[in-house]
Amino acid sequence: MKMRKWAACALALTLAAASMGSCAPQTMEATGTTGAQTAAGTTAEGGSAASGENLLDPANPVTVTFYSYSLGYPTMKAGMEHLISRFNETIGKEKGVVVEGVVDDMTKFKTDIQAGNQVDIIQHPFGTLDASRQSLGIQAYEDVFPAEELAEHLEGISENAQALGKIDGKMYALAFTFSTPILYINEKLFTDAGLDPSDPPETWEETLKAAQTIKEKTGKDGFGLAANNGWVTEGLIYSNGSDMVSADGSQAVFANDQTVEAFEMWKSFYTSGCAAVGTDSDVMQQFMAGNLAMNLQSTSVLSGYANAAEEGGWTLSGAPMPSFGDKEAVPVNSGSCLAVRPDSEQKAQAIWEFIKFATGDEGYTIITSEIGYLPLRTYLADDPNYLKGYVDEHPLLRINLEQLSHIRPVTIWRGDVATECSTIFSDAVVEAITTDADIRTVLTEAQDNINQLLQQ
Repeated sequence: MKMRKWAACALALTLAAASMGSCAPQTMEATGTTGAQTAAGTTAEGGSAASGENLLDPANPVTVTFYSYSLGYPTMKAGMEHLISRFNETIGKEKGVVVEGVVDDMTKFKTDIQAGNQVDIIQHPFGTLDASRQSLGIQAYEDVFPAEELAEHLEGISENAQALGKIDGKMYALAFTFSTPILYINEKLFTDAGLDPSDPPETWEETLKAAQTIKEKTGKDGFGLAANNGWVTEGLIYSNGSDMVSADGSQAVFANDQTVEAFEMWKSFYTSGCAAVGTDSDVMQQFMAGNLAMNLQSTSVLSGYANAAEEGGWTLSGAPMPSFGDKEAVPVNSGSCLAVRPDSEQKAQAIWEFIKFATGDEGYTIITSEIGYLPLRTYLADDPNYLKGYVDEHPLLRINLEQLSHIRPVTIWRGDVATECSTIFSDAVVEAITTDADIRTVLTEAQDNINQLLQQ
């Protein structure tokens, strides 16, 4: 029975892993334009298409389409369906709005838009947001929602989180499902190696030393961060004082001494033989099986990891993302944002009602407790009417909540070359970390190739 339960958990987490790397694969590339590129809902002057008279009627509800990749993953489907149904049964019924969930694979929304279908709300990956803005009619929140209501709604959401979907000073999407990395720890392997799990490593140097000791004493791998993880990599780069792109996003700048130094540290786990090898999914399964001491991974897998630990008879704990010496660690976000494309003022009002609910107190309570992502309204973690009980039961969430104060957003690659840029970078990371290739040479070549695309 335990093996069957663990296998089910492993499958669920493997599927969930496919939704990460910004917690979702950045497979969408926007090319060309569509007839729906300019939404009718953005024609009102003053940047507030939903600020006029109320156009919603409970007796004649308007239907809003919500394209969500979470609806396509077993680990997220039930929670997202609950979020939608709860809105439809309450606010939607009261106001006259029906949200229709559409299962998306992060490409369907694009093909439907290009086919001329109306796509109202998109659960969108961060990395390709600019591409959708340029060619798929994504609209800035400031241009379609009432300014005063928008400002009021954003209160309680950290400015760091608000900044994640901003391009050229405007919010083209609002952070939605969201997490930062946790250094998950198998306390049994620490204890077996003579280490104190209550005093986890704080720096990368300490993490490497602990991983080597665990490998030597137990024969188990000490640390896991797959080269194809897709998002934590940027946190390593930022944590050592480097950047991914220039301030204006016009060129890649990651091939420098600081990034090389960070990657050399990461690679040393592999060269010293204490790193878990394989894909992100492989590393996660190894950790769940109790054969890996530390795994730097998203908080969205917390409940699955906790279940695996219970089934395996070992204790799960965790720590913040390690730092480089005395430099502050700078974690990045995984997850998605909500992008909108209203085609009328009435639709803009309907969309706004769902956005307020989904990113409000009740919405984030459902997202955190049933899907596993962080509540961007952090005060909910201490409110007994919402998430206090859940967070008290899963205290590792507080590590992520504390990290929100110093996160940086994952890179939003510019324009319609976003997918190519992301692929070039991720392929270079795998080569630099897992092969004998020279790190500086690999990163420089990748940076040059990306910049050729960005300058087209």
